[in-house]
Amino acid sequence: MSSNVEMKDSITVLKDGMLIDGNGEPPVDNSVLIIKGDRIEYVGKIGSVEIPPEAKIIDITGKTIIPGLIDAHCHPAGIRKLDPMAWIIESSELKAIRSVMDVWMLADNGFTTIRDCGSPTSIHLKIAVEEGTIIGPRILTSCKPICQTGGHFDIPHSLPMSWVAERGFARRADGVAECRRAAREQLREGADFIKICTTGGVMSERGSPTSTQFTVEEIRAIVEEAQSAGVKTASHAQGTQGIKNALLGGVDTIEHGIYLDDEVIEMMIKQNTYLIPTFAIVEAIINGGTEFGIPEVSLNKARKVMEAHINSIRKAWQAGVRIGLGTDYMSDPMSPMGENAIELELYVKAGRSPMEAIVSATKINSEALGIDDKLGSLEAGKLADLIVVKGNPLNDIGILRDKKNIDQVYKGGKEIPRLD
Repeated sequence: MSSNVEMKDSITVLKDGMLIDGNGEPPVDNSVLIIKGDRIEYVGKIGSVEIPPEAKIIDITGKTIIPGLIDAHCHPAGIRKLDPMAWIIESSELKAIRSVMDVWMLADNGFTTIRDCGSPTSIHLKIAVEEGTIIGPRILTSCKPICQTGGHFDIPHSLPMSWVAERGFARRADGVAECRRAAREQLREGADFIKICTTGGVMSERGSPTSTQFTVEEIRAIVEEAQSAGVKTASHAQGTQGIKNALLGGVDTIEHGIYLDDEVIEMMIKQNTYLIPTFAIVEAIINGGTEFGIPEVSLNKARKVMEAHINSIRKAWQAGVRIGLGTDYMSDPMSPMGENAIELELYVKAGRSPMEAIVSATKINSEALGIDDKLGSLEAGKLADLIVVKGNPLNDIGILRDKKNIDQVYKGGKEIPRLD
């Protein structure tokens, strides 16, 4: 019998644990979850279904099942310094080799899906994971983010523009026609979504988080190309006007959203635009930036924006904006892959309940990424991406950040080999 047939017919039963389905419903004690092939076949309480005699039964008493976590904004780029000059100088081969371990660490820590918002190696990582060559989460990639000349990702400015275009993170574009071409190029490379920058940011060399980048017409051109290809557009947008312009241009997700006002929040609700905050990277810069060589200008920007970021997200929560979860981690020692569950802790610290944090990292993220028909919740018919956790994350969300508490990780019904 071929391995494909064995996978199709195999049945695994996880029983007697607590189950959190990702939809925000009360947890199910003494649960049973049946995996058949790559799909969830049944979710319920013990005794509510007959367990097939040929099933592999795993007792998870005292443990919790939750959907596989999703980081909707990260950069497993294989970098080891938050120094744009190093990003240019280091070889793509070295960064790609590092990235192989980065994505395995993500999966090993319970992240079964990520959205890579711009890394030179991401399309190659995605292909390698899908063909089974390396171990990692499902990867949705934007390929290169698109920014204007001198914009957020167009760094470092001290190098010739041709060097940055060849070896940097971003695709530079100016004007409506060039923006269309840039979007088409990313789609040609295999992008699952388009990422643009409509403001500066904390790590911009000169622009601030409040500086506005791209015109509404340029943004619309990019969004139109994405829509024509049936994919979404995400915008790095921190300042109020840049967020508003992104919304006027029709983007699907606002990344960061540091300075939200009432008008912007109303627009997001009306347009059903998702918000992906990124508390973790700002906190990492504030706490570890000096040690890891972050320029003082970026440190000062991070210190200024953190309180505004939290306050804006609280307003958006209260108003009813659909809020997902991302870290903006970049794989350097300050923001290493595998530590991504810190974002759930920061949500709880900001006033959300552990259940709300889990829903943001699962169901809402799957909606924002357009994959909620397959992933994001534990329901019959969906792909069996889930993790088994020692303990109860509703009592202590912090247990999700300690890999010793991640007992098992399943992606598409297969248990992922763990790192030591």
